[in-house]
Amino acid sequence: MIIIPKWFCIFVTNNSKLNFMKFLFLAISMLLMAACCNNHQESCDNKKTEVVLPEGEFTYNLPCRVVHINPDKPGKAIVWLWLHGGVRDYKKHDFFEFNHLDCCDADEIILKYLKDNGIKAIALFPVCHKANNPEPVTWIDCYDDVKHIINDYVNKGLVDTKRIYVTGSSDGGRGTWDYAEHHPEMFAAAIAMSCSEPRKVDIPIYFFGTSDETDCSEEIARLIEQGVNVKYKYCLEYKHGGDAAECTPELLQEFFSYTK
Repeated sequence: MIIIPKWFCIFVTNNSKLNFMKFLFLAISMLLMAACCNNHQESCDNKKTEVVLPEGEFTYNLPCRVVHINPDKPGKAIVWLWLHGGVRDYKKHDFFEFNHLDCCDADEIILKYLKDNGIKAIALFPVCHKANNPEPVTWIDCYDDVKHIINDYVNKGLVDTKRIYVTGSSDGGRGTWDYAEHHPEMFAAAIAMSCSEPRKVDIPIYFFGTSDETDCSEEIARLIEQGVNVKYKYCLEYKHGGDAAECTPELLQEFFSYTK
């Protein structure tokens, strides 16, 4: 039932038919606008994500998706950092849509493992903001910004600083090697996937290659001779990113057991 307000009746009485039609058009437009707003809100509600914005007044220099895993558990959280691929391939990044940048499902596998095993964690999915640069870039260019994000949580006392981990695939895998090589003081262990360029690092690192990359077995053998704690598998049966299947519960249990 439509209730016609008194002021509307007075308006109709005191104005011409033309003005009445104008007003009627305006009223219908307003009703349609309200309906659209309601529909939009319902649409937004249906697209709620698990993203939790950072606690406190943190200021980031690059976009970062933050997921609090098992936040109600007592104690401090571990930090798990995922570096996306496609840094040199994509010109634009949507703040909350990151899967289109990834070539594998390892991030979702690891996320599920942490949830299912009741591990309290802060998962950080930064976006390489320099990826908008048409020139080739690497994750190492963004390290100071990524460290800033991690330190925000460390300084607030939320993090077990002995259990900070870095993982990544493709360009993110190269970034993982870079972070492990140049900033071993930050991370307890690393997983680099679907990339090449292994090198000497001072933290435990898991390395998966696929048929799209060159088999690095000889390089890895030399690194092991130098005392590098690296576990390597060349996944010839997989194409780029398919080595995500190697992130088994057993491997992840071992990976997240490392501490500084």
